[in-house]
Amino acid sequence: MLGTRDRTLLLESLRPPAGYRLRRAVGTSYTLDLIALLTAPLAFTFFDAHDEDGAPVTDPVALLEALRRHAENVTLFCQAGAIAVPRPEQTLLAYLEGSVVEVQPPNDEGIFHPKLWVLAFEADEAPAVYRVLCLSRNLTFARSWDTCLSLEGQLKDRQLGYTKNKPLAELLLALPELARRPIRDELREDLERMAYEIRRVDFRPPGPFTDFRIHHFGLWRRRGWPFPAASRSLAISPYLVGSVVQKMKSGHGLDALISRPEALQEVVRTSGREALPETCYVLSPGADLDSREAEEEDEGTDAPSGPPAADDQVELAGLHAKLFLFENGREARLFTGSANATTAAFGLNVEVLVELVGKKKDCGIASLLGSEDDPWLETLRSLLQEYAPSADGDEEDDPKKELARRAERFARVLGTACLTAKVRDADAEERWDLTLSGELPEIPNDVTVTVWPATLSSDAAQGVEGPSDRHRDPDSPTNRIATFDGISFEALTGFFAFEVSVREGQHNVRQRFVATAELVGAPENRKERLLRSLLKDRRRVLRLLLLILMDEGADVSAFVDAANQDGSGAEGFFGGWREAALLEALLQSLSRNPNRIDEAARLIADLQKTEEGKELLPDGLGEIWEPVWRARRAGKR
Repeated sequence: MLGTRDRTLLLESLRPPAGYRLRRAVGTSYTLDLIALLTAPLAFTFFDAHDEDGAPVTDPVALLEALRRHAENVTLFCQAGAIAVPRPEQTLLAYLEGSVVEVQPPNDEGIFHPKLWVLAFEADEAPAVYRVLCLSRNLTFARSWDTCLSLEGQLKDRQLGYTKNKPLAELLLALPELARRPIRDELREDLERMAYEIRRVDFRPPGPFTDFRIHHFGLWRRRGWPFPAASRSLAISPYLVGSVVQKMKSGHGLDALISRPEALQEVVRTSGREALPETCYVLSPGADLDSREAEEEDEGTDAPSGPPAADDQVELAGLHAKLFLFENGREARLFTGSANATTAAFGLNVEVLVELVGKKKDCGIASLLGSEDDPWLETLRSLLQEYAPSADGDEEDDPKKELARRAERFARVLGTACLTAKVRDADAEERWDLTLSGELPEIPNDVTVTVWPATLSSDAAQGVEGPSDRHRDPDSPTNRIATFDGISFEALTGFFAFEVSVREGQHNVRQRFVATAELVGAPENRKERLLRSLLKDRRRVLRLLLLILMDEGADVSAFVDAANQDGSGAEGFFGGWREAALLEALLQSLSRNPNRIDEAARLIADLQKTEEGKELLPDGLGEIWEPVWRARRAGKR
């Protein structure tokens, strides 16, 4: 049975095994929420990094320390033109500027759609461990029913790799070739190392499955229908195309289909009710889902919209899982991953599916759906109701849907442009000019494009001209897109928000996304200055010191709760913390992990470089710190 009570948070799935630490994390996603990516390093740093409702800890000091430790070891590949626009004034985004790589699939009509994490963990005296997460969800805060498959295994000392792991290695090696601009040599070397090692990892499928295979589509023109012959099958897919449903029905005995009402209704409208199997389900209103989502997934040419701005709310059904289950004799084969039952999924997009093999009695359709006998047992079946076609099935297309498709397609084209952002001192003190340059595609006459730094609000947006329009203006360099004068140091960024507006008659559709640019000319001490700007008072400095001294896997949620309790007025407190708490943390680090003492020393030394920084150091800190630092220096000799 698919355990609907066995719910896993993504941060929990990213957590290193006991005794291990992260070496490198590589993720893929179609749409991306930058704030969601900001919280990912929490999983590798502080393992209890969410509240009881599953929301990630958003304490800025905890996020800062997690990013300082692991942001350079995390890389996320996503579809160009599909990064959601964050709310302004997100200073911590500076730590992600080297972590996001936009890609474009080999087929320009398709999209980069896999949702995968490949995680390499290391320990001092144990073999490396790899974990592969194959998900149906993108890296966003969307609240919906999704699936997450975890495969984990140790790296083995062997000459020949496991054949079944070869598709994972192929995908890792293909990622740099899909990037819209050259990636760093260090990242390319890491991907090559991971591809070599992952061939030699002994992955084991989760019980009761006994074997697995990995399928990828859309790379090097590789296509093919992956599904086996079957006497009976079931599909779960939030997006549908009638021809694919009919193919599964006629060729694979499609017996039951679970989808969204809108998708089923579209199949009825375009292909007739006979295209659907006899049994179709949708989530029941009693499934206890929050259906207000911050994303709607696109399937290339099969679905109309792309990622909305972060503050937009789109009403969607709560189903986002993708599963295909086939029975043949006593065997069952379950496919899970990113692909929907659409022509784009198997003809245009880059997709990944993992095939799990098991016995029908343990892994078949009856086991997946669960029993109907016990009304008090929550099973997948208990969350469903039969689909009833709407009387509005013959209504015509909304004219805005085609405009939305055009806006989304042009956003993807625009997102592939190679951009450079050049920083220059402005005349005003602590103000900077930021010039965005790059080769953009021609902008159609009925399309308007604006751009602004993602750290600012859309009030700073400037109009964008196509290359031919800029060429006609002798005073405008042909590759300059926009200049933003006099912005603050904290607003300097390599992330730029674009808005594409497509108008036809009385209809107008807007599409917003973020694109990355290479930041040139930023002050060399930018990260250190940003650090000081985030440490606004002594309390935050002390909290960061304590977080630096924390071991990997510490309970940061309890720490944040304690930090929010102001004890500054009590005897023996400074900055809201007892002196004994800091002394204990320093002594433990000196004994167990002296490198943490070195990190704390760098922070203190950096703050002591300026008078403003010295003011942030709590009174009495030196009396605790100096003897510990002397002991650490003596230990280095």
